[in-house]
Amino acid sequence: MKRIWIFLTCLLISLPIGAQVKLTASTDKTDLSLDDELTLTVQVSGVSGNMVMPQLPSMPAFNVYSREAAQSTINGHTTLSFKYVMVPRFVGKASIGAITFNYNGKTYQTAPIEVRIYRNTPAPSSASTSSPVTTTNRPVPADSDLSQLPPLEKELATRAYAHKNQSYFLVAAISNKNPYVNEPITLAVRFYYSKPFYDAPYQNPSVTNLFMEEVGEAQGQQTVNGTLYRYEEKRYRLTGVSVGEATIGAAEVHFRPGSSPLSVLDRFFGGAAVQPEQAVSSAPIKLHILSLPEAGQPSSFYGAVGTGYAFSSKVAPTQAQAGEAITWTATVQGPGNLKTTSDLQFPAVEGLSSYPAAPVSNYLPNTTARSYKVFKTVLVPNASGTYTLPALSWSYFDPQARAYKTLVSQPLSLVIAPSSQTGKQVNFSETDPAGHGVQTIGQDIRYIRQEYAPVSSGLSQITSWKWLHLVALTWLGLCLFIALIGRRSLTKHQAFNTARTQLKKATTHEQISEALSSYLLAKWNISTASLPLKDIVLSLEEKHVSTSTCQQFATLWKELESVRFAPIQAANTLDSFTQRASTILKMWEEGK
Repeated sequence: MKRIWIFLTCLLISLPIGAQVKLTASTDKTDLSLDDELTLTVQVSGVSGNMVMPQLPSMPAFNVYSREAAQSTINGHTTLSFKYVMVPRFVGKASIGAITFNYNGKTYQTAPIEVRIYRNTPAPSSASTSSPVTTTNRPVPADSDLSQLPPLEKELATRAYAHKNQSYFLVAAISNKNPYVNEPITLAVRFYYSKPFYDAPYQNPSVTNLFMEEVGEAQGQQTVNGTLYRYEEKRYRLTGVSVGEATIGAAEVHFRPGSSPLSVLDRFFGGAAVQPEQAVSSAPIKLHILSLPEAGQPSSFYGAVGTGYAFSSKVAPTQAQAGEAITWTATVQGPGNLKTTSDLQFPAVEGLSSYPAAPVSNYLPNTTARSYKVFKTVLVPNASGTYTLPALSWSYFDPQARAYKTLVSQPLSLVIAPSSQTGKQVNFSETDPAGHGVQTIGQDIRYIRQEYAPVSSGLSQITSWKWLHLVALTWLGLCLFIALIGRRSLTKHQAFNTARTQLKKATTHEQISEALSSYLLAKWNISTASLPLKDIVLSLEEKHVSTSTCQQFATLWKELESVRFAPIQAANTLDSFTQRASTILKMWEEGK
């Protein structure tokens, strides 16, 4: 009976905990076009412990190309937030099925979300030529409401009605005529035709004060004033370069009309009769590029403008030895082309030498609307210990909020152990299985047993002459002193020859460093494996090496380390490094 009561008590305690878990899902829109994007937000509240990912259903109508996750904990209860940015693949009605979440043996799920995806542009109720609005493109049935379309599609469809009774025409529209500097905007150009054509080369529009790149093509159809038109469309991503006026020139299509019926084969192989070449062009577009506000602009702003950025950093490995290379990486994702933004500046960390590498930027897979930029720097710890890499900041300007926003990564920790590399030094423990640095090789003193000796002969009386002992010991000491001086001089002289030979045989930058290290160790007993560069230079100055030579060595040593840990920065050839190292060796040998 007691066990039953305990079981029921535990069950009653666990019920309110399970009841606190809540799973919700929502989208930022339910109507979108084919080249638009949809943001799905999933939120889980009332859980505890480590982050558990929800399970998404099969979504054949969408490509998911961006995932973001956030976690906050209050009083032991965690709220998880997941964002998925998706691009539609098909036209028509689509359903985002139930999203499930498993927690403490129980499964939670959301209700399905219905969305509608448009493709073709509808015809407006009247042939209006109203001024443009903003965004992207798609066609639908002629009786559809034009207000359902995104602004850029609506502008393109409206402009088509200005070309009444024309068999061929070209229209262009921009998503925003007053963007900020570096704010991504979209340009769409459509070539409409209701009759067959042949040999139709297309000429891109020229731009001034704008950076432009082509991002895709599309085909579709639209009914204009009762006539069915087909169209070929090109899309461009543009960003303003500097404050002031900007222009988009006319795009042009040169073509030859044909008299045969409209078909795919006619467009490639020609019709029964071909008319003289004709040309159509779009109207030029003027823009005004706005300046970014200086007030409140953070030092971590590198030129990114838009919404929906994500920023993170990581370090690998997190445990290493002094002198080993460690990679610190920061990644930013966001709208438009991040190539035009400045490079992130990694902060200096005391005790760590930094060698930045060139950033890498490109578009995310299956999209031209969002891109990424990866920044890397190679860290080389000078000594053992625990290091903290500070949080990194990435700021951007949000044109919708008209304010700067800052994303901050988490601080990172490094644990550095003492270096196990001894450099080019003599290892006195190589033959000692116990691993000690001193090993007894033999004895040169044999102790005499304490016994009485027989009476000495006359010859043996000579040993009693103490002055002879003194002379012999003095002569022996002088010989040893001369031998030691000669040996040291020989060793130092051999150090120069050995290092010079190593330089001649060097095929890598690391071998050049080893040649300099071996000379310093043999010549002045300076170990480069255990000393930072500033201590090496200080030791050289104590050996009366000139300041000029010390500076030349420090510059060369930094460049050799830079080539070793960040090869992309190597600007000099191997021969150049070898020649500079040889010159420094010669100066050292000459006492300069």
